[in-house]
Amino acid sequence: MELGLDLGGQADPKRGAVLRNLLANHLKWPKGTTAFWPVAALSNNALQPNSAMFWKGWELWKTPYIACFGEEALRIIHPDAEPGNTTYLLDHVTIFVLPPISKLTTMLPHEQQMSVDLLSGVRL
Repeated sequence: MELGLDLGGQADPKRGAVLRNLLANHLKWPKGTTAFWPVAALSNNALQPNSAMFWKGWELWKTPYIACFGEEALRIIHPDAEPGNTTYLLDHVTIFVLPPISKLTTMLPHEQQMSVDLLSGVRL
């Protein structure tokens, strides 16, 4: 959910560092191969879940994969998902559930990387 803060003008350098560590250093995905779209937006200084906003953004790119940061975000984009799985197939998209970014920021870099290893099989 915290991605809504970053894209809403309240960027946190720790969250940015985590994403750079994961994308560039660990997964080694080339620049331009990922897009970020929040599941919540700032309203009255609080994050408000908005699944319609998320899916409208997904319609722009129609990515075959979604990396979802946390169970709370999963419930927003896929409310019928059974909790506890790390991968969900939904129509024409595969959703990977990762720890929330707030948890990743408390981990050491190598722990962050191990937490998202299920993405290492994604080929771009």
